[in-house]
Amino acid sequence: MIHISAILTPIGVSSLFLLGNKHNIFLIAIITLSGGLLFLVLYIKIRNYFNHQKAIQRSISSKKAEKKAEKWLKKNGFKIIEKQQSRPLIIKTGKTSHRYLIRTDFLVKKGGHKYVVEVKSGRKNSKVTNRETRRQLLEYFLAYQTYGIILFDMERNLFSEVKFLLPYFHSKWIENAIYFILGALSVMLGLYFLN
Repeated sequence: MIHISAILTPIGVSSLFLLGNKHNIFLIAIITLSGGLLFLVLYIKIRNYFNHQKAIQRSISSKKAEKKAEKWLKKNGFKIIEKQQSRPLIIKTGKTSHRYLIRTDFLVKKGGHKYVVEVKSGRKNSKVTNRETRRQLLEYFLAYQTYGIILFDMERNLFSEVKFLLPYFHSKWIENAIYFILGALSVMLGLYFLN
């Protein structure tokens, strides 16, 4: 029988490999699995630490970008209505309602028009061609129903006004307005000829 303190020394561990009895093989398996588990736990802890540090850096970068965007908005005549305010959005599927919060960086007003402002500080997400960004902006457009969206690319110091030209939104309104005007003109012409 081998004493446990002999196993824990490097010579004791190496001597286990030389011995071939069943108890030693079981002990070697436990030590190997323990080592693997220890390295896995260390790897996860280190990975989480670095991910946390990246998240902190992104947060700091985002806050700086938002302050820079706020200065630009005020300098260019935009009135800030809301800043980092959440609004509820409800989606109904069948009889079930799903409620969640939607948050924009800014809701602003200029020249009688409201805009949602989205500030992006990363190169990839700052383009409207990015699928996640496009979906996020479309969600804002539908939820806030603003005149447009201002997308700030703080990486390149660019801003863009984004508008979604959805034909079924505008065409129904325009179509209804045209028929209303035609109807009103027809009535007016009819009354004119009757007099």
